[in-house]
Amino acid sequence: MKDSFSEILKSYRNYLLYQRRLQNATVLVYISEITRFFNFLEISNLYIVNFTTKDIEAYLIKTKEACDLSTRTSAKDISALKSFIVYLILNNIREDNPIEDIDSMKIEYNIPLVKTKEEIDILLNSINKADVLSIRDAAMFELIYSCGLRASEVISLKLNNDLGKFLIVKGKRDKMRSLPIGEIARSKLDRYYSESRVAIAKNKNQIIFLGRRGGALTRQALSKRLESYCYECGIIIHLHTLRHCFATHLLEGGADIRIVQELLGHSDIKTTQIYTSIANKQLENGYRKFHKSLMERNKN
Repeated sequence: MKDSFSEILKSYRNYLLYQRRLQNATVLVYISEITRFFNFLEISNLYIVNFTTKDIEAYLIKTKEACDLSTRTSAKDISALKSFIVYLILNNIREDNPIEDIDSMKIEYNIPLVKTKEEIDILLNSINKADVLSIRDAAMFELIYSCGLRASEVISLKLNNDLGKFLIVKGKRDKMRSLPIGEIARSKLDRYYSESRVAIAKNKNQIIFLGRRGGALTRQALSKRLESYCYECGIIIHLHTLRHCFATHLLEGGADIRIVQELLGHSDIKTTQIYTSIANKQLENGYRKFHKSLMERNKN
């Protein structure tokens, strides 16, 4: 059984690479999923030629519960299984398609919580001490918010990424994007370079944002620093929320969603569209608050 699985898996991998011409990263995901499915078949005493729709459903339910998978990830698993079964049919290993009656699970995006522009201003303005780490943090968190950076992106920024008015960022899947640096972020970044970085830089480290000992920062260090500022000003916000706020506030200001997609580095516009509902809700709440205030004033 294991040998036959191994042979089919090798053949399936070649099919993905050379017939479907998928990228290596996608092929790895598909192979990983089908390997997990093979294990399920073996444990269940099932074979490639006789598993049914009910078996696939049982596998998907078991995997989702065991691995605590999101609905979106489960949908990707179904996509991998569909591809594999098409391969089986094309190679005359099976004649039927047991997955055709299983609809891809609807992807439910979790709507992220965002803060208002006023709350973000309070947070960023609270980082106002003159010590080297506070000056660094002021530039760092301003850049995260004003450029919509991921934590992994900001801690890996190098000096040659800073082109003056623009920042070159390597995002997921090594996708590069150019981001404009606003005046406030530019001013804080220049102050960090001249007052803080020169004091803590060691061994000609090319990373922009350095820790107190001159090494690269970690995501955990960023989160802890942000938590301390949040505690001081009474605002609860997570590191990645700054990126959510960046996107939402741009859309609230009338930015085109395609531009926001490009700035965030999203490959799929659907990922960016979650922010439109947040922005619309924020505007609606603002309108209601203004309308209520106006009505109360007119009564007086």
